[in-house]
Amino acid sequence: MLNDSDDLKRDLALACRVLAANGHGDNIFGHVSARARGGREFWMKPARMGLEEIEPEDLLLLDFDGSVLEGPEEYQRHEEFPIHAEVFRARPDVQAVVHTHPRFSIAFAARGVPLRPVSHEGSFFWPPGVPTFDAFTDLVRTREQGAAVAGVLGSARAVFLRNHGIVCAEPTIPEVTWAAISLERAAELQLLAQPTADAAVLYTPEDEARRKQKIWSADRARAVFEYYARRL
Repeated sequence: MLNDSDDLKRDLALACRVLAANGHGDNIFGHVSARARGGREFWMKPARMGLEEIEPEDLLLLDFDGSVLEGPEEYQRHEEFPIHAEVFRARPDVQAVVHTHPRFSIAFAARGVPLRPVSHEGSFFWPPGVPTFDAFTDLVRTREQGAAVAGVLGSARAVFLRNHGIVCAEPTIPEVTWAAISLERAAELQLLAQPTADAAVLYTPEDEARRKQKIWSADRARAVFEYYARRL
């Protein structure tokens, strides 16, 4: 469990800025969250601000019903808070969630083909792969809609929202940040490799499980997160 502390808020604000600098900025849209206080509340980026603008003092503390418990009174919460609340509700293992609108991921998901381990980044998501939520393409504003997204996510680390964006869910802020950046990179590389049809990919599920185990770890995610922070 992440600690409800200045360190958590610092990392969460930093994650917003790192994502903005790495293909996830979309005007004032997109949001990142992290669990706090025993798991039934979470810190989240406020509405009407860009990811690149977020500092720790800007963050809002919400409960799963969307009530604002702490944070600047003049700020508003995002309408799509149910994405975060329902993923946290469904997945006790998840401590941090990203929802953004990166262009390659949106373009890739519109093709309706599975994400494959064309690259190291693609292997991060195998198994079980990245499911696609396509029940609707509008904003996710209600508990029922958020629960539907969480249901399609299942035990995966990410889900494509068709014609909308992505959701990533991980045990730590560094891991969810790296996952979101990796998913966008994987989508871009597969689009380049397979512009009109599937290209040959030499792998077995066992191969990809081994590759993921060698590359992906919480410790490495922290190192990558700090590297991205130094680049800001």
